Amino acid sequence: MTAATALAAIVGDANVARPGEGRDHLLRDIFFDEGEAAFIVQPRSGDEVAAVVALAAAEGLAVFPRGGGMSYTRAYIPSVAASILLDLSALNAIVAIDPDNMFVTVEPGVTWQQLYETLKPLGLRLPVFGTISGAAATAGGGLSQGAIFHGSTQYGTMSDHVLGLEVVLADGSRVRTGQAAMRNGKPFFRWHGPDLTGPFLGDAGALGIKIEMTFRLIRWPDHMIPLSFAFDSFEAMWLAQNAIARAGIAADCFCFDAAAQHQMMERTSLVEDAAALAQVVRNSGGLFKGLKAAARIATGGKGFLESAAHSLHVVVEHRHAEAAAAMAREVASIAEAEGGRPLPDTVPRVTRATPFGSMDQTLGPAGERWVPVHGLFALSDGLDAMTRLRALLDRHADAMAEHKVLPAILSNAVGASAMIIEVLFYWPDAPHPLHQQIVSPEKFARALRHPANPAGRALVGELRAAILDCFADLGSAPFGIGKTIPYRANRDPESYALLERVKTALDPSCRMNPGALGLQ
Repeated sequence: MTAATALAAIVGDANVARPGEGRDHLLRDIFFDEGEAAFIVQPRSGDEVAAVVALAAAEGLAVFPRGGGMSYTRAYIPSVAASILLDLSALNAIVAIDPDNMFVTVEPGVTWQQLYETLKPLGLRLPVFGTISGAAATAGGGLSQGAIFHGSTQYGTMSDHVLGLEVVLADGSRVRTGQAAMRNGKPFFRWHGPDLTGPFLGDAGALGIKIEMTFRLIRWPDHMIPLSFAFDSFEAMWLAQNAIARAGIAADCFCFDAAAQHQMMERTSLVEDAAALAQVVRNSGGLFKGLKAAARIATGGKGFLESAAHSLHVVVEHRHAEAAAAMAREVASIAEAEGGRPLPDTVPRVTRATPFGSMDQTLGPAGERWVPVHGLFALSDGLDAMTRLRALLDRHADAMAEHKVLPAILSNAVGASAMIIEVLFYWPDAPHPLHQQIVSPEKFARALRHPANPAGRALVGELRAAILDCFADLGSAPFGIGKTIPYRANRDPESYALLERVKTALDPSCRMNPGALGLQ
């Protein structure tokens, strides 16, 4: 029996494709075009995943797991042709919601938006409940690559709230972690003996394939207060953002520079989008309050950010109105002490009302190509990181102007000790087949106006690499390592040697996403 026949026997003939059979866009990510695999396979259950992986081991094929496809670091792009790209998007069931024990179990193809919309009518949510790309980004991808945003200033990362996993290992065997691994256990608690969940979080799929994951739940806070402030300098804004993070009084706390503000306002159509305004009404705690909030947004226009070199956006939330109001007053006091001027709360209000943008956001407002790069820093190192970043960008200003590359910068507080600085690059360039699959026809038509710009794309690649090197000098710990972040080069040798020993124990032939984390 050939490998193709055996795979079809496991998942069905319609769920096995070879290159050139209409699914090649799955071999690309947001930035990188290259990728080749012998088979593209879409299993529909954990049993099928285990059987496919066992077959791959017998046939000597590598396995590259793919979630929502939002990577820009070759996370799932095959590094060897004798391989299977495992498309996990059809494993999209919410397996169990347990409000008595406050946990939810999902399959890896569940999107953050799907989970959010299922839990919200129940008055429940994840503490960190999604990424901006959560309409497509999945739970499996988020835990493999690292994920933050909505709720991260108070609650940290998505991985901080994982209670346990079920994982398929390189030989096709299945293991559970956390309390669910106990005899007659439920997945309500993670810590019993050594933590066996942790190695599979942020592993880029190199140690195993997550087929179920359990998160802890919280009740939806009853009161949410958005606030925004303008600052004339990054330094003043950074001091305010850090103080708010350390105080533990905000669920969200993120900042934009002027370029990011412009791109964000153009990309999200905050004022014109009737659906967003309707959601603001629904989310504002009563029809009258909601109509007032929507009216403030509609009459504010887009110009309110134009006078701000930097803008800070905060969401405060709590079960009790008095506590939320007190925290909001403290946020305002901190911001104003550093020179912040109050702005209309349009950005955080609409961001919370419509937390998951369309995939049109994977291109710029005029259809430009887009890709980010980021670093995660201790709060005390962020100012130095931003100073070095701006100096680096200044050194390349002429080249960026020549190739029409626009950098935009944002920052986001993650818990009380960490901050992400992210650079978003936009440049005119032809879209590739993945964009055609995920953006609207209107947006794709706009993108087709741009001819191929390989020189601009190469410059962006060089800038991303230079920024990662710059950030590494400050001990940066970026998410989404994939196959492009220099993880091995920047890791303590003894620590990396331990990872290699774990890899060898779990996957001695290095069949699981070879190249990820630098593991070969």
